[in-house]
Amino acid sequence: MSHNGASRIAVAAVTYPAPHGIEAVELFEGEIVAFGRGSECKIRFGFAPQPDQGLPRVVGKFLTLNQRVFIESSNQLGHRAIEVQTPQKSVQIAIGEGYGPSEPHFDVIARGSIGIWRLNISLRNSKTVRMLEDAVDLPTMRPNVELSELQTRVLNAYCEPLRCGRIEPASHRDVGLSLNYSASRVRQVLYEVWSIFFEQGIPMVDVDDKRVAVVEAARVHGLSSR
Repeated sequence: MSHNGASRIAVAAVTYPAPHGIEAVELFEGEIVAFGRGSECKIRFGFAPQPDQGLPRVVGKFLTLNQRVFIESSNQLGHRAIEVQTPQKSVQIAIGEGYGPSEPHFDVIARGSIGIWRLNISLRNSKTVRMLEDAVDLPTMRPNVELSELQTRVLNAYCEPLRCGRIEPASHRDVGLSLNYSASRVRQVLYEVWSIFFEQGIPMVDVDDKRVAVVEAARVHGLSSR
């Protein structure tokens, strides 16, 4: 959780493909966040190492209102419609129009000339948001977090150096080598774990390095194997 004292509570998280690997951004109530390949976008993709000229500089914007995320498509003519995929359906958002899914998990897909760019959105449920708003201290009960077998293995691998007395989590490269996966694959799984912790309201330190955020939360709340 990116939660410092009286700071706002993030109600949604977006994970997306940045040039260096999967990245994540939190969305706060009342916030408007642009996404696309332009430098003005907080959620920026498709600009390096090879710019995707099929994407407009601003593909669209996320508007977070009443614990819902609305997607507004850019009104720039000539670009492809944004697609929103939920487990139940797929919706095309035409140029200049908007849509707000009711589902807690959905993907936003932007199609460029050299690739398909997929952004994954996860919303906290209203009960978790209220719990975080009312919280004045860390929880005294161990959170009940369900991870897949692969997610558990990856989490434990990132935590391994701490069990050996080091202060830094394992690198993406070292975890990939230890588990026979690419560094980009284990990084993706780490961000899946981060998203799950986020949804469940597990307190996490507010740092850019999600390895540190996830491993420290797992250590404090007993969510990794000893």
